[in-house]
Amino acid sequence: MRVDDLCLVLVSSLLREDRARWPQRLEALEEELGESWALRRLEVPRAYSLGVRLLDGRELPLAAWLDSFKEGGGRSVRVVDLGASSSDALPAHIAAAFANSGGVVLEVTSGGASSLFLLRMHSSRPHLLTARQFVDFARAQSHADRVFEAWAESISENNQLNDRPAVPASEVPDYLASPDGFVHYDLRGGELVEELQVTLRRHGADVTIPDALRACFYTSDPDALFREMLSPEQQAEFVPSEEQLLLTDTTTPQQFADLVAAQPFAADAWTRIARDQNAFLAEGESPVTAEGFEARLRTMAPDGLQSMLIGNLMLALQQAARAHGAELVIPESLRGCVRPAFSREEDPGRIPGKELLRLQPNPDVYQMYLFHELAAGPAPVSEGPSWDEARRGFTKALREAVAFSAAQGSNFADAFKLALFALEGQAPRYDELSPERVPDYLEAVKAAGFDGRPVQVFEDRLGSLGLLQSLGMSEEKLRGLLAYLLSDVFGGMGSWNDQYFETPEAQQQFDAVSARLFGERSVFFVATLNAR
Repeated sequence: MRVDDLCLVLVSSLLREDRARWPQRLEALEEELGESWALRRLEVPRAYSLGVRLLDGRELPLAAWLDSFKEGGGRSVRVVDLGASSSDALPAHIAAAFANSGGVVLEVTSGGASSLFLLRMHSSRPHLLTARQFVDFARAQSHADRVFEAWAESISENNQLNDRPAVPASEVPDYLASPDGFVHYDLRGGELVEELQVTLRRHGADVTIPDALRACFYTSDPDALFREMLSPEQQAEFVPSEEQLLLTDTTTPQQFADLVAAQPFAADAWTRIARDQNAFLAEGESPVTAEGFEARLRTMAPDGLQSMLIGNLMLALQQAARAHGAELVIPESLRGCVRPAFSREEDPGRIPGKELLRLQPNPDVYQMYLFHELAAGPAPVSEGPSWDEARRGFTKALREAVAFSAAQGSNFADAFKLALFALEGQAPRYDELSPERVPDYLEAVKAAGFDGRPVQVFEDRLGSLGLLQSLGMSEEKLRGLLAYLLSDVFGGMGSWNDQYFETPEAQQQFDAVSARLFGERSVFFVATLNAR
């Protein structure tokens, strides 16, 4: 279950419970959720924490918020869909994959007063260095003004892509540490560090790191990940990216042949070069030999290398040199044929990979889900459809999705069939589910005609019901939420949304089916949470 949905389920169910049962329910939830969740504290490292932010600015963990309700006082809760606030440019079922729609809120009434609470997620900073420390670090550099100018250009370009205003260099320090600008540091901190280094190097300066901040940065081998995949023999002849050489554009085939011939290990080099060329042969093309390839180069036209993978030619030659523990011999007459892959002369600001500063990650990351009390709610919203009405609408939308999927040969048909299976009660009662009885439910699924992957998916989703059972949910709610989980097909790459249909008619039908399914599924979720 998606985390935001889970938070709505947990909190709405608890608030609907009798206050005397809250301690028992919280203990059962903590046991089911494990150490990855915190219900009694906020900002817990390496965990999700759940709570509320009240109008007065106080942030309370869930347990403390529950304790704040007066004993014996009247209390009610309902889930209300105020309407998605997703982009108008995308259908709701697609926009939901990329942004929290923000339309579903909790309406909590206590002591005669009602408040609306909107769920929002808060993440810890991803880097050990805070945004304010990062700005102070930049200020301490010898060309700080030039750094802020470079950042202003970068930030403004990024903002333009997201319809946000440009930021002048003079405002960059405060902007990066503000709620509007923190995203640049959180998501693009590595890019900003590199821009700082590049700017300083172009002005002939190096980075100054105060002793107090040295632990917040590190450097690494840019080839480390690739090296790990190599055998010991391959590592012995590995050429680091910073040391790779390239042939110049004007180098002729004959000059490259002369370069290879100048090496004391020329025979092995030609064997390696031929082997590499044979790995990229076109269909029907005959393999080359070491001797044949050298002869071919010496008879080619002067621009003959332009049709070949010249980077591979030079890399094979360098690897041969390393394998023999030798330095590459470059005769004086051929020095103009070879150049470094990376050169400071081409870009004075270039930072070699091993010297590139990287931000140390924050080891105590967390995610905090808070229900924000809204300052002023909209006009009272009428009750939505009953659970029975919502169930009928959802069932109809699922059947339409099954029919469309089957007609188009889509493999998502089983997901909708499983949701119908759960919704229509074709299995033992879900409020009687236990680990020992899981095989009974799987047998029921198989008896309904499912096999292979659908059975595995059904078993995985059953695992969520143990958590919901600890909330004392009814059979109808459990069945409804299982169907909701099984029909969760909307997302990005590889999801229901990521399908292509050959005809405009099929695409139009897909859009209509998807919109109905998403809408009816959302209505059903709200109605299920509000059901007794």
